[in-house]
Amino acid sequence: MTLTERLRERISRAFYSHGLLCASYPIPIILFTALCILACCCPLLKLPLPGTGPVEFSTPLKDFSAPGPAPRGEPGERPEWYVGAPVAYIQQILVKATVSPWQKNLLAVDAFRSPLARVFQLVEEIRNHALRDSSGVRSLEEVCLQVTDLLPGLRKLRNLLPEHGCLLLSPGNFWQNDLERFNADPDIIKTIHQHEPKTLQTSATLKDLLFGLPGRYSGVSLSPRRRVVSYTVTLGLQRYDSRFLSSLRSRLKLLHPSPNCSLREDSVVHVHFKEEIGIAELIPLVTTYIILFAYIYFSTLL
Repeated sequence: MTLTERLRERISRAFYSHGLLCASYPIPIILFTALCILACCCPLLKLPLPGTGPVEFSTPLKDFSAPGPAPRGEPGERPEWYVGAPVAYIQQILVKATVSPWQKNLLAVDAFRSPLARVFQLVEEIRNHALRDSSGVRSLEEVCLQVTDLLPGLRKLRNLLPEHGCLLLSPGNFWQNDLERFNADPDIIKTIHQHEPKTLQTSATLKDLLFGLPGRYSGVSLSPRRRVVSYTVTLGLQRYDSRFLSSLRSRLKLLHPSPNCSLREDSVVHVHFKEEIGIAELIPLVTTYIILFAYIYFSTLL
């Protein structure tokens, strides 16, 4: 008997044994197969359904005010959801920094320890900023969005996210906005990535939230080379105060002069998050598909 014939015989025996096992224990085999399929499909539950992503709409920043009721008549360029005051206004201060000159003996952590250390001073300057004009003194506490409590799913991150007071996010939250804690951290890369999910993730991670931009654009990685580190300080505002924001921009530009500083004020981007579709809302659609497929299946048998 040749090698090919022996191999075919072994494969035939294996398939015969497998078929005999499935025929002898059909219910356990079916249950085991169903559990394997469900386990493989679990990561797909985190994928967003088509048409549920956020949509954007831009308006000029000059003379901006909250939109009123939607005008009657033919629909124009204005979307239907763009009515009334928004839940919050988001203002981000973008920071880009690098270590220069870059020495060959520097480690990967040296590329962003110094740039990240500047965020603590920047956050302190933003918190202490106040606008003084004829109407009085306005501080950040009067303009910002006040946080009263964390959502149940975020309470495990209470040491990293603001639980009370102004909604202000920055990479400094990884160290509770404490510069001494940051300087004493022997491995800031591990601190930044310790909350990164190890499974399929379609929404923003904690690193994306605190850095204010997608992680791939932050420049924080283990590669030992010179790089540009990017992050933002994100402010949540309960109302749009153009005078306060203008004074804050002027103050930051005065404290941190740079020829690459950009103060473009072109437009306001409005982001609308659609309501999530729950499983209960999909039951009628799934039932319709089951009835339709059953009708087609039994029609072919007749």
